[in-house]
Amino acid sequence: MKRLLTPSRLIKKAGFTLIELLVVMGIIAILAAVLFPAGAAAINAAKRAKANATASNIQTAVLAYNTEYSIYPVPTSTTTDTLILDTTSGGAAWATLDCVLCGNIEPSNGMAYTVPAAGPTNTRGIAFLNLKSSDVYGASAAGTQDSPKNPLPSGTSISFNIAMDSDYDGVLGVAPSSVLTMPNFSTSTTGDMVLSGGTSTAGVAVWANCNGNTTTTTQNPAFYVHTY
Repeated sequence: MKRLLTPSRLIKKAGFTLIELLVVMGIIAILAAVLFPAGAAAINAAKRAKANATASNIQTAVLAYNTEYSIYPVPTSTTTDTLILDTTSGGAAWATLDCVLCGNIEPSNGMAYTVPAAGPTNTRGIAFLNLKSSDVYGASAAGTQDSPKNPLPSGTSISFNIAMDSDYDGVLGVAPSSVLTMPNFSTSTTGDMVLSGGTSTAGVAVWANCNGNTTTTTQNPAFYVHTY
């Protein structure tokens, strides 16, 4: 006679043994170990692509401003090339530049921006650049509000660097009235590069250190996004 399975027997038959559970957990751990680095690499690649796009958009916006007003968006007393740094020391200058390029609007909060007396002007209120609040630092970042975020900062390189040919000699990085601290990206992509000596004839150059590692000081061209 065939024996019927009681509910308790069914539960016992459908369950996993301890060994089976350990095997499954081991497989999951192995897959996680394999997929996590790939996922992190993909996220970093996406952030680097965003940084590259931001650098290009800023360069295009400044060139468009120059086409519209026949001047670069720099303080009125400027007679040499202009350099705005990627650190907090460049935050105020970046904030002014971004707000002016965004049509006299603060991208961090969408409010109207009052340009400093000696600052660049955008009298027609043209939006040359479109930045969302998530693209810039907010009020909590002292001295850097409305400066563009570097998606993959390295150390203190929280933003972008920009050089503008505001002495109108047709080239950046050439003495005497020049930005002499533009990196030379033509050096080896595997070793340290020279942090000065870079040149550009584009009129505007934007670059950022996108190492994604806040502890290293290695200056490798492969870590950077740049427009020259």
